[in-house]
Amino acid sequence: MDILISFLERLNLWAWWAIAGLLLIGEVLTGTTYFLWIAAAAFMTGFAALEVLGVSWQLQLALFTLMSMLSLWAGDRWVRPKLSQGVDSGLNARGDRMIGQTVITTSDFVAGRGRVSFGDTEWAAETQDGQDPKVGSRMSVVEVKGVVLLVATMS
Repeated sequence: MDILISFLERLNLWAWWAIAGLLLIGEVLTGTTYFLWIAAAAFMTGFAALEVLGVSWQLQLALFTLMSMLSLWAGDRWVRPKLSQGVDSGLNARGDRMIGQTVITTSDFVAGRGRVSFGDTEWAAETQDGQDPKVGSRMSVVEVKGVVLLVATMS
């Protein structure tokens, strides 16, 4: 018990910042954001541990506990919901990214059906209005129906 008391009595700015660093390493390993808030509390407690302030280790621990609880509550209440919403990158929805893009017909359309080139891939396509464009016509993707592109004449 004397060793623990001796350690607590020597808590200073650098010790709290080291604790914050260890907690940040834990955050990187888990990715939960919970360690992040506790690390922030340890970092802020380090300022209270400055020698010039003369704050006892008991008060430092109480301050650390209070700031940990407040930062966990605030982070879980306001920050975590924003992080979980994320931004839809469209990474796994190639079809959604194709809408509005220009394609070139690679064959003459017959009865509103033909083939178009998009990037380095050739796709089956149907015209929106049933027209039959010729090879080399520039069309715009209106909709993606599975593996068939619905295209329209560019205006």
